[in-house]
Amino acid sequence: MALSRTIAQLVGLCQRRSDKETDQHVDSDEWKELISEVYGELHSTVAKTGARYFETEATISPDGSSSYSLPSDHLSTVGVDRVLNSAGERQDLIEIMVQERVAFAGRTGEAWGYSFTGTNIRLYPTPSSGTYKHIYVPQPTDYSSASNSTSVDLINNDGLKFLVWGVAAIALHKGDANQIRAIEERDRARVELTEWAVLRSLTMPKRKQVREADLQLDTNGQWSLPGSYRWYST
Repeated sequence: MALSRTIAQLVGLCQRRSDKETDQHVDSDEWKELISEVYGELHSTVAKTGARYFETEATISPDGSSSYSLPSDHLSTVGVDRVLNSAGERQDLIEIMVQERVAFAGRTGEAWGYSFTGTNIRLYPTPSSGTYKHIYVPQPTDYSSASNSTSVDLINNDGLKFLVWGVAAIALHKGDANQIRAIEERDRARVELTEWAVLRSLTMPKRKQVREADLQLDTNGQWSLPGSYRWYST
């Protein structure tokens, strides 16, 4: 379960770490702005590792259009899947390289590829029906005008320390106070948070990559993998 704190709790922690409980250099609204700013750094730090912690998805319902608007909160894409049936089985689409844009232009049918054009996403060939899922990482949440009771997902203790000391470093700078301790604590927390994100599953067993063609239907009607994909013999 993720570690969370309310905006009010975070404001209090940031004020105490920077010794500014009564200092007027930073007003109440600005504390929230600083929290939102540093939270954006936390979000980016974790997302860049590929940990997929902030992953979400949007549905694309094709109607024959040449392209579809990206989600308003889109930051980066993990992939696009075609939904095969009501059971939820999917097939992943490949990303079309810019050099291939002409080869697939004007073709219609079930899509097996996608590409980005500006703030839109295109599917190749162009489908007129079906359901596609766009899996993506959203932009960080803006907490600059959030209520005091709003809960913030800080992931773990390193995420909490990164945000609090990051805000404290900015607040101390605004009051011309020494920032060295705050910066050191923030940077130490960033390293620990990044390491956690990279090693999120703790163990990283290696095996051959699973492809759709490798799946086998057993005598019980269940999909399974051949023995060569197992980590150990049965």
